[in-house]
Amino acid sequence: MNLPLLKILVIEGDSELLEQISQNMARAVFNFERTDISIEISKAETVTSAIRQIENDPDIQVVVLSWDINGFCEGINGKDAKARCRNVDIISAIKAIRITVPIYVLGNEKQGLNIIDESIDIESFFFRDDIILDPESILGYILNDFDDRSQAPFWKAYKNYITETNDSWHTPGHCGGLSFRNSPYINDFYNFYGRNVFVGDLSVSVDSLGSLAEGTNAIGKAQEAAAYTFEVTKTYFVTNGSSTSNKVILQTLLRAGNKVIVDRNCHKSVHYGIVQSGAEPVYLSSVLHPDYGIFAPPTLEEIREAIDAHPDTKLIVLTGCTYEGLLMDIRAVVDMAHAKGIKVFIDEAWFAYSLFHPTFRYYSAIDSGADYITHSAHKVVSAFSQASYIHVNDPDFDADFFHEIFSMYVSTSPKYQIIASLDVCHKQLEMEGYGLLKDLLEQVAELKEQMKSFRHIRILDIEDFREAFPHFKQDNVGHDPLKILIDVSRLDYSTNEIHRYLLDEIGLEIEKYTHSTMLVLLTLGGTRSKVIRLYNALKKLDQKKASIPISKNRKKKLEGLPKITLTCTPAKAFYGERESLSYECAIGRTSAGLVTPYPPGIPLLLPGQAVEEGAIAYLRSLLSQNVHVQGIYDGEIYVVKET
Repeated sequence: MNLPLLKILVIEGDSELLEQISQNMARAVFNFERTDISIEISKAETVTSAIRQIENDPDIQVVVLSWDINGFCEGINGKDAKARCRNVDIISAIKAIRITVPIYVLGNEKQGLNIIDESIDIESFFFRDDIILDPESILGYILNDFDDRSQAPFWKAYKNYITETNDSWHTPGHCGGLSFRNSPYINDFYNFYGRNVFVGDLSVSVDSLGSLAEGTNAIGKAQEAAAYTFEVTKTYFVTNGSSTSNKVILQTLLRAGNKVIVDRNCHKSVHYGIVQSGAEPVYLSSVLHPDYGIFAPPTLEEIREAIDAHPDTKLIVLTGCTYEGLLMDIRAVVDMAHAKGIKVFIDEAWFAYSLFHPTFRYYSAIDSGADYITHSAHKVVSAFSQASYIHVNDPDFDADFFHEIFSMYVSTSPKYQIIASLDVCHKQLEMEGYGLLKDLLEQVAELKEQMKSFRHIRILDIEDFREAFPHFKQDNVGHDPLKILIDVSRLDYSTNEIHRYLLDEIGLEIEKYTHSTMLVLLTLGGTRSKVIRLYNALKKLDQKKASIPISKNRKKKLEGLPKITLTCTPAKAFYGERESLSYECAIGRTSAGLVTPYPPGIPLLLPGQAVEEGAIAYLRSLLSQNVHVQGIYDGEIYVVKET
C-alpha cells in the first residue's frame, strides 16, 4: 500500500545536538506506531544544505528549525555568501520555495516571546530541552497538525455517510441507482458508472453534510480549510463553473452605472456579468500577434491611462493567465488600483496552481494582493468539471450581500461529487502541489531539450513572446511553461490536418490550435509517458513521416481586433428591443448581443458596441476558415432595433 510520507527536516548547526534531536525524534516515531503514514527524520547542519533539500525533496512536509543555527546566506534571497543569515531570512527563503510547509522553531525559554515577535510566519515554538527530554509530546503536536492539513473535511464526512447505506426516502428519485439498476432498458447506464456514483448522488436533504448556499456543517469546514490552503480570508465552492463564479463576483460588487475597467480579452462570462450588473465598462484594447494568432494581456500604460481618465472607477477586471499562459504583472495593477481606492478582480481560471511553486508565485493573483480571484479547479488541477473556487481577500467584503447573489446562482440541489472534488483538490495542492509542479516543470524542460534538434517544429518560450509583443519586457509579462505552445508554421500541413492526424492516428487530443500553433496543456494529471507519446508524434511531424496531405488551403492569419466604441451601456442594448440582420448589413448599427469566436471565448462584438467595418472583416475571415463563432445564427447577428 502506498502510504503518505511525512518527512521531518531538522535544521541544527551543532552536529552533536542535531544527532541527538534526530535520534530522539526517531525513537518517538517508533513509539507512536502510526500505520496510516510513513514518518522519516531528515537532517541538515547548514542553511545551504537545508534549502537544497527543501527544493529537491517534495516529501519534506515539516521543518524543525533551531533558532541558534549559525550559517551563511549563500543562495538565500540574493544575499552575499559571506553575510550571516538572520533567522527570518531563512524562514522567508523556505516559504519562498514551499509556501505550505509548516516551520517549528526550537529555542531556549528566554527567546520564545521575542521569536514570535520577530517572525510571524512559523507554526509554533518549542523549548529545545523539551525535544530532547520529551520528543513524543512535540512529535504528537506535529502529527496533529499534519493530520489537520491532510484531511478533507467534506470528503471524509461524505464518504462516511455513503458507507452507512441508509434507506433513501428523499430526492433524488433514482434512490441510489435502484431505478437504473432494476430497469431492463437503462441498467447499462448503471453498470457503466458503477454503484458508488449512484449511492453518492445525494440531496441537500442530508443536513449533516451542510448547505452549499449557506456554507454550513461539513461544507463550511471544507471551505475554511480551502481558505487556509490558498491563504485567503474566504473561499467559496461553486459547482457550475467559473463562468458562474465570475458573474457572482461582478453582481456583488457592481451596481447600475458603476464604472468598471475590463480587459476586452476576458472570458465571455465576465462580459455577461457586466451586462447583468448594468455597469458602465471601460474596455482595454486587445493585443493580438497575427503570426501566432494569440492575444496578450493589455499594457500597464493603458491601464494607468484608464485609471487616470476614470477616477470614479469601482473595479478593474483582468485575466491573470491567458489561454496560452501569458502572465500579467498583477502586483503593478494592484498597486495602481489600490492607490485610487479601486478593487481588483482577477479571473485566474487557467492558473489555479500559481501559489504553490516559486516559478509561478510572483504572478499569482492571491500573492499579488488582488481582492477577488476565481479558479477553475477542473482546468489544470484535480477537481471535476464545473468545479470552481471563489477567493476573497477584500477587507470591505460584504458577505451578506454576496450570499444573496450567490443564492441566485447556486442550485438547492448541488452535485455532492463536485463539492467533494473541490475539497480533495485543495488538499492535494496543500500537501503535494510543490512536488507535482516541480516534476511537471522538469518534464517540460526535458521535452524542450529533446526538441532542439527539430527542424520544422519548436516550442515557443518567453523570449519568443518578448520579441512578439513589444510591451512584454517593460511590463514584466511572464509565461507559464506548462502551457506548451508549439509553432508548426514551417510545416506544409494545415493545422486542421495536423489536429486530425494527432487525434485519429496517434490518439492525442490537444487543447486548441490556430493557423500556425497548437496548444498543449500539461496539468497535474500529466505524466512522463504522455509527454513521450507527444514527443513521438511531434518527431514524426517534424521529419514529415506523418500520413498527412500537403495543404494548399491553410488557415490565414488574422489581423488585430478593432477597438470597442460603445453607443450605450451593454445592459441597455442587451435588454432593449432587438432585431436580427445579416452580419454584412449590420455595419453602422449597435450590437445587441455577444459575438464570440470559440475557443478561447474572447468577444468580437459586445452589447452596446458600434458595429464597424473592421469587426465585420474580422468576422468574415473567421467564418471563411470554419472557426466556430457563437452569437451568429444562420448568418445573422442581433442588433438594437431602430425606432
